[in-house]
Amino acid sequence: MKRRTIRLEGPYDLALSLKLQSSFSAEDGADPAVFRAGLRVCGKAAMARAVQKAHGQPMVEVSTDSRHPDEAAAAVEWMLFSSLDLKPFYRAVSGHPVLGKIVKKYHGVKPLRPQTLFEMLVVAVTEQQISMAAARKIRGRVVERFGEAAGDLPVFPAPRALARASIEDLMACGLSRRKAEYIQDLAQKVENGSFDPEGLRDLDDGEVRREVESLRGFGRWSADYLLVRGLGRADVVPVDDLGVRDVVGRYLGDGKRMGAEDVKKALEPLAPFRGLAVYYLFAESRLGG
Repeated sequence: MKRRTIRLEGPYDLALSLKLQSSFSAEDGADPAVFRAGLRVCGKAAMARAVQKAHGQPMVEVSTDSRHPDEAAAAVEWMLFSSLDLKPFYRAVSGHPVLGKIVKKYHGVKPLRPQTLFEMLVVAVTEQQISMAAARKIRGRVVERFGEAAGDLPVFPAPRALARASIEDLMACGLSRRKAEYIQDLAQKVENGSFDPEGLRDLDDGEVRREVESLRGFGRWSADYLLVRGLGRADVVPVDDLGVRDVVGRYLGDGKRMGAEDVKKALEPLAPFRGLAVYYLFAESRLGG
């Protein structure tokens, strides 16, 4: 195993971040202080393991079996949102009657994200109009059938594998016909070079929305989901998402689900950190007891 040390923008708490992540993914039996992921590095499946070197210090040691450890470490940096600076957000909400207490409770928590924006787009398709739990099961079948393994860790399928998959084979994983078509179409566009998901990293929010919404089966919700979950745009909120409307209503409203316009109004004072604010509301909802 080759090792690399990466520095994240502090503050950072890997164990608490993983604990919150597991509340979304329902992973059982995982070490709550160790990040483990199957990666695709320079076209090859590889595994990576990351541990925080000392509590409170934003330093993470990455171990990998990849022949390209620097590239593997860079992938882990991306997945852990290493460049996300929480300090301006914390300062902005320090006096907020709700979030001021929540950010102290979950100090150093950052979201995690998939290795690639292609995977994030597939995640968005699978989660359209169904529960996260159901979508997760479907994705698990897709990965098992079309992906690879790095030891005991699954590696998400390359675009080529999904581009060549038949609609019937994709549907056999639990996808509806339309979602199977959307994923196949996306994968084929990536494979033939007519769409580059990683190129979205350099675009502003409006440009990302236009690019994503030009894809078959991708609308405003999918674009906003990619922006906040995949690209880490701290002020973006998919206001049509039922989970978002529930959690904002619970903590910033009268306790009931809000409408999309009411969510916008409730979050307006929290700009330019509305997406981060919602993530911390989810942290309290899932871990606060």
